[in-house]
Amino acid sequence: PLGLFEVLARNRQSALGRCVCILREREQPPRVFTIPPRQRLSSPNRLVSRRRNFTHLINTHTHKEREGKKERKKEKHKTKLVKKKHATPRVFFPLLCGSDLTLFESNSDQKSPHIFVFPDAKQTLTSITETPIMASSRRLLKSISSSARLFSNHHTQNQTRGYKVAVLGAAGGIGQPCGLLMKMNPLVTELRLYDIAGTPGVAADVSHINTKAQVKGYSQADDGEDGLKNALKDCDLVIIPAGVPRKPGMTRDDLFKINAGIVKGLVEACAENCPKAMLNIISNPVNSTVPIAAETLKQKGVYDKKKLFGVTTLDVVRAKTFYAEKKGLETAKVDVPVIGGHAGVTILPLFSQATPKAALTDDEIDALTKRTQDGGTEVVAAKAGKGSATLSMAYAGALFGDACLRAKNGEAGVVECTYVESDVVPGVEFFATKVSLGREGVEKIHGTGALTAYEQAGLDGMMSELKDSIQKGLDFAKGA
Repeated sequence: PLGLFEVLARNRQSALGRCVCILREREQPPRVFTIPPRQRLSSPNRLVSRRRNFTHLINTHTHKEREGKKERKKEKHKTKLVKKKHATPRVFFPLLCGSDLTLFESNSDQKSPHIFVFPDAKQTLTSITETPIMASSRRLLKSISSSARLFSNHHTQNQTRGYKVAVLGAAGGIGQPCGLLMKMNPLVTELRLYDIAGTPGVAADVSHINTKAQVKGYSQADDGEDGLKNALKDCDLVIIPAGVPRKPGMTRDDLFKINAGIVKGLVEACAENCPKAMLNIISNPVNSTVPIAAETLKQKGVYDKKKLFGVTTLDVVRAKTFYAEKKGLETAKVDVPVIGGHAGVTILPLFSQATPKAALTDDEIDALTKRTQDGGTEVVAAKAGKGSATLSMAYAGALFGDACLRAKNGEAGVVECTYVESDVVPGVEFFATKVSLGREGVEKIHGTGALTAYEQAGLDGMMSELKDSIQKGLDFAKGA
């Protein structure tokens, strides 16, 4: 436009009554600027003055247009605020199940509430406008998922049916928190708690937790012999933490004499009332109680080596924790296989196979190995002889129980370290390595993998004690 105006001026066309310049903008209608009549531009000074006036006119119009847009935007925002102020409040009640989140909207003006389901709440909650309740739910979900994946993200999406789970010894130091954690598991629809006494109170307490599992408590004191039968009837998974804990000055023989008889009696009841159930043995000494359970089931004619497990998960949990703390790694992303058994030198963590890989000196490996082996003693000493590793053992028991249920539910790729009947190491009938789990129990028993010289020495050194423990259990079950 300025070029056109200049041409008109030089050609002495400024005497025209009006000079119209059209500005065209992208995808907008043309704007018309009217130039009022001026005197003849016979001198260069007047030409420059006219050009400046025209530029000022354009800038002024653009500024006014911008100010108008800002005012319209402010008015629109005010209207939204007024509507929001007088709108009916929307209250959401969240229900978490695994990683899924269901929001129930409660509105007094509606007969039926709206229901919003977010299949993967970890990703969805951060992308919508959060109410305080929703934000709290997101933080809770993040906290649960960051722990060593206690419950799978695929529970509710792929679940085929619910499962009946029994905890025997449910009123004890391990049984109570283990029952609590299994109550939180979305794959459990019926949770049965059994102990000699005190179980009804524990069951009543746990039953108030707002998850779908129905809780029933049984005890020998209240129900007699029928209590154990009713607790085990048609169960899919039985977790056995029953027995006395290890106390200061107590030898393995002392512990064995008490707990061996308890485990034998409970396994006999399992053989009669739920012969197809997976059995998770927590009662110590596991190196002996698992062979006792195996021999007892053989005598009953229902032994299935694929469904009998010694829970050594606590050794894995400790090895992961100690390794991650030592090297500054994220605990939930660390994996350390632990092989052998579940007592003293028979516990052999394979830090050479740990992931993610971190450099360790020989002294660090030795210190971490010994701390993992003496983890139980460390807790007993810290509690001044007034308790043992109950909470961490309950967590480990629930973690392995969840793995069994996920595998039973059809989830692929479930691999855990566990103490089972195995031929991986010649000369011992039972040994702990990584095991792939499936619907019917053990699918594949993995080998030890490549061992360092230090680890091979540890494996060789445990053989004598592990063989003796296994034989002691077998002899007890046979009545020798």
